[in-house]
Amino acid sequence: MFACGIGAPSDVMQAAKARNQTTLALIGSPHHVQRSIAAGVEILVAQGYDAGAHTGPIGTYSLVPQIVDQAGDIPVLVAGGVATGRHIAAALAMGAQGVWMGTAWLLSEEHQGHMHPVNRDKLIAAGSGDTVITRSESGKTFRQVRSGWSQAWEAQDAPSPLKMPYQDVLVGDLLGAIEEHDIEPLIHSGAGQSVGYFNSVKPVQQIMDELVGEATEVLASQAKYLR
Repeated sequence: MFACGIGAPSDVMQAAKARNQTTLALIGSPHHVQRSIAAGVEILVAQGYDAGAHTGPIGTYSLVPQIVDQAGDIPVLVAGGVATGRHIAAALAMGAQGVWMGTAWLLSEEHQGHMHPVNRDKLIAAGSGDTVITRSESGKTFRQVRSGWSQAWEAQDAPSPLKMPYQDVLVGDLLGAIEEHDIEPLIHSGAGQSVGYFNSVKPVQQIMDELVGEATEVLASQAKYLR
């Protein structure tokens, strides 16, 4: 699988297909649909404002039906704020074929070897209102858990972040050093507003079982009202 998060150049899509990879494009606006399809993308990921890391200005519920209506036979996955089986059922109700989740796996047992313990604790404690969108990470709008890092860049006398990719060049090594030297106030990570639903570390299998179980239950319950 090959997924593009910022643009989907047709030559890159064709190169991925030549390697037998399924191609996806994460898009945050209806304006990106036709361009992505023309580039040869096989699956569209409609990513709403709720999403972690790089995200756009349109909310998931407003975005997804517009993407679905333009997609035709191209499958659509829903991203941004997806945290429960209820969200999965809602995605299917909006015409999507599935969901794309990111924040859920940050607190999986399997990810803890890549997660600073301080960051893990911050994610567990965070609610949906504890994320902010900043350009200080990469130069593009980036949703992350609020920390001393994001607050420092929001200060009145703070410099404006550089455009992508220069901001990443400027701060990339510093971000790595913050975790390496355990600078607790500045440790953070990208996370979506769905972070409020994840309050403990669980194995991936348990997370998946809970998602599938609740989605199945909700869909069966709703089917009663459609008879």
